[in-house]
Amino acid sequence: MSQWIMRILFGAAVAFIIGSAIWNNIVTNRLIEEATGRDLEAQKRALTLLSEREDFFDLIQSRRPPRRLRVATGAESLNNAVGIKVALAMLRDPEPRVRDRFLQALLKIGGNNLDALAEGLKNPDSNVKNGTVKVMVQLGTRCLPVVLKAFENADARAAATEVLVQFGSVSVPGLLEILNRATDEGLKLDTIAALGRIGDRRATDALLPYLNLPTEKRRIVLVALGSIADPRTEPILIEALRSSSEDPDARAQVALGLGQIGTPTAIRALIDALGDLDLQVADAAAQGLQKAGARALDALAQALHDARVGVRLRAVIALSGISQARSVELLRRALQDPDVRVQRAAADALGVIGRPEAIPVLIEALGSADGGVVLSAVRSLSHIGKPAIPALLNAMRQSSDASYFAALALSQIPEAESALLRAAQEPRTRRYALIALKERRSHAAKPLFEKALHAPDPALRQLAREALMQLSQ
Repeated sequence: MSQWIMRILFGAAVAFIIGSAIWNNIVTNRLIEEATGRDLEAQKRALTLLSEREDFFDLIQSRRPPRRLRVATGAESLNNAVGIKVALAMLRDPEPRVRDRFLQALLKIGGNNLDALAEGLKNPDSNVKNGTVKVMVQLGTRCLPVVLKAFENADARAAATEVLVQFGSVSVPGLLEILNRATDEGLKLDTIAALGRIGDRRATDALLPYLNLPTEKRRIVLVALGSIADPRTEPILIEALRSSSEDPDARAQVALGLGQIGTPTAIRALIDALGDLDLQVADAAAQGLQKAGARALDALAQALHDARVGVRLRAVIALSGISQARSVELLRRALQDPDVRVQRAAADALGVIGRPEAIPVLIEALGSADGGVVLSAVRSLSHIGKPAIPALLNAMRQSSDASYFAALALSQIPEAESALLRAAQEPRTRRYALIALKERRSHAAKPLFEKALHAPDPALRQLAREALMQLSQ
């Protein structure tokens, strides 16, 4: 008898569990329908209930994008912490248009619910975190207090830093206050790094005491001071740049800072660093000299005579970032360097500068004995573009080895089409102009290629056949 009772009770329990599951499923589906529906009041109630569930996002994902988009209206209507929570969750949606709609919702209601919005800075999902940063930056500095508070949370700190850096100097007093009272070393170092990225000189005095930290931690301080580039720290930065025991990343950032400071002493230190054994530091020294600009030209002129090819090469790279007429003259000299690597770099640098004075220098380089120099000159002339067209057309008329490469440069300049079509009708420039037009796959030149099929020159006829075959494909 007792066995029958146990079976009955067991069956009843199973039936209850199944019935409860079915009922819960019915209730859940009804809530999802309401949350993605058009009845605003029902939608708000449903979203409030569903937002308490860990599987809220997955439940909403069971509906198609048009219905998921409707959830944004409900979140906006709620205009509270629940609405923010819903909108943040929906930033994980796989559809870009859905994510964009919820970013709009956060912009609309985020300003009234900043504490709830700041929770998005902690979210491990990159779309949620980055979306929150974007919204806070657009909302502006009214978010500053909650972002500073979030910065002290390790999970939110990276995203909060991005917001604070975007806010710029207005973030500095709050960060200095955190640095002053923080007891956690990680928080202090992250604060120093954030202050460095902002680059406000008001932070300099607060950072100097931390230079006593061990090398692996002092690197963060040196990077920050290099980014701030306060002239008062020039001796410290020069010492760090010259010290091979310091972290290479820190020394590289210090080099950039010294370039911004740009005093003769700083420039001399950067010139010396062009030959540093650490290539990262040596390359950064060249970038620092670019930042120094015209102030560095005298020192760079001397560096071009250095016995070390690496120093000369980086001096050329530095000149590529200083758009001055004198830079062109110095690079013209570098084209005569005994090392072809320096010559090639000089030809490339002239194109980066792009000044009109560089055009005749590059035209001359088309006749170089080194193919690498010639190809660099071709690239540079095509980069300069339209201003180089007359000189390149004239080079084609010379019937020299440089004529072909002048045509190659013209083939890469979009504005050269009409000039090439005219040049293809002149006997003196016909061959090279057709070469350029063939390289361009110019359909406008088809009649000219057809005419060239009957030319007495067999090479010209072959060129025309190849060009027409290309155009027919």
